[in-house]
Amino acid sequence: MLSDILRRRTARFLTIVFALLAAVALPVVPAHSATRVPIFLEVRGDNNQKLSGIYGWIEFNDSNTYTYQFYLCRESSYSAAGGYVLINDRATLRASYSLNYGNTDIAECKYPAQLYGTTDYVGSTVRNVTVEVEGVNFNGQNQATWRRNSSIYDNPFN
Repeated sequence: MLSDILRRRTARFLTIVFALLAAVALPVVPAHSATRVPIFLEVRGDNNQKLSGIYGWIEFNDSNTYTYQFYLCRESSYSAAGGYVLINDRATLRASYSLNYGNTDIAECKYPAQLYGTTDYVGSTVRNVTVEVEGVNFNGQNQATWRRNSSIYDNPFN
């Protein structure tokens, strides 16, 4: 009888110990946390010369808000470089930039770049954000063509 009581108490004690160990061993993972994702986009022309580029980051704060900061630079583009930020598969244009040259030297660009950034509250669900850069390639034979490069960044809060 004493051994039955001791066996039950030992079993109950071990159950509690294993439950505590399991709770401690499992990592606590937040549902979502804002994570910065790097942006590195370049558009190139003939002979692989860089026309323009966007360099920075994007961060989704929740399902309606995102923050970005990037440098836009023109390098060999025939006309001003263009940078665009669009939401939800290009349905809505949120920002548009174009410049000849900026005022900040960065390692990625031959000429000074311009810094752009904002926190954008959309007011509806942001499924994704597309960042696009464009430049104009001039081939020396009186032919200028627009070149574009883009990347889509999915919102982890959706």
